[in-house]
Amino acid sequence: MKKLLLAFDGSLQSLNAAELCWSLARTHAVTLTAQHVVNSVGLWQLLNFELPGLTGSGPYVAAHEAMCKELRAIGETLIIAYEAKAKVHGFADQCILDEGDAISEVLKRSAAHDIVVIGHHSYNAASAQEGGGKQALPRYLTHLSMAEALARVIDKPLLVVQSACPAWKQVRLMVHGIPGLQSSFAGAVELANFLGLPLEISNLFQGEESFEDLPDLSGLVAEARDFYPHLAIKTTKEKIWPNRENRHLAELACKDDALVVIPTVQADGVRESVFGTTPDLFVRYSGVPSILFWPTNYVVTSSSAKGSLASAAG
Repeated sequence: MKKLLLAFDGSLQSLNAAELCWSLARTHAVTLTAQHVVNSVGLWQLLNFELPGLTGSGPYVAAHEAMCKELRAIGETLIIAYEAKAKVHGFADQCILDEGDAISEVLKRSAAHDIVVIGHHSYNAASAQEGGGKQALPRYLTHLSMAEALARVIDKPLLVVQSACPAWKQVRLMVHGIPGLQSSFAGAVELANFLGLPLEISNLFQGEESFEDLPDLSGLVAEARDFYPHLAIKTTKEKIWPNRENRHLAELACKDDALVVIPTVQADGVRESVFGTTPDLFVRYSGVPSILFWPTNYVVTSSSAKGSLASAAG
């Protein structure tokens, strides 16, 4: 839980994510690595075509080379700007400029880190009028954002930051059903303990489900309290209707400045939320300041002298 990787660009959302990381570093024993990727592969995918049609590929190759040169220059400028801003906050973060496929490069760096942090321009803001009074197409009609794509594939916790974050007052784990329950619960306990925040587990049921369908959390809570007697833990039971998860998430997150944690499970090569939807939908539509996606197969090292709660839960 001590190594953060910040994937950043020049956006306001990336600045919000960086400031959140610096705030965490001031109060907790964390180290921060900042990474900017020159997405030369993604640019080529945009410009490339396999066979000549109305024209050959030569102009596109030249355009790719010229644009990559500009993107490298922008990347170098961003590194300088980031390091200057970090210095103002009292930090000398490691700052890295990579080139290649943006998603792949972040995934490579994430292997040596505990949590990946990324800024994201929310759908509501992106769909507002932009550029000369013209209505912009929603981004999902053209491509996934970096945050949306990472949420689908990454096997490390992913913290998505969309706006300036108020100080978190608690960690709220949203669970639905049995899949990944024990490991995500253990991860949320370790996270809450590390941050020094109380933990709330929102045990959710949908549609025609009833209270009787909810998993019993009492054993997990008792075990967590045995590991961390000082940690305040409470459970709630709440009903949501299918296809209303994002609105419910926003309500839960905004009412008391909680860090909302949504478990994700591996399914057919991509990640799904425990609600059966892809996590990029939460990134796109929730609009909350921050949201943490927690892979259920990710195990953290416990700070308890009794060993790993995740191992005990498994």
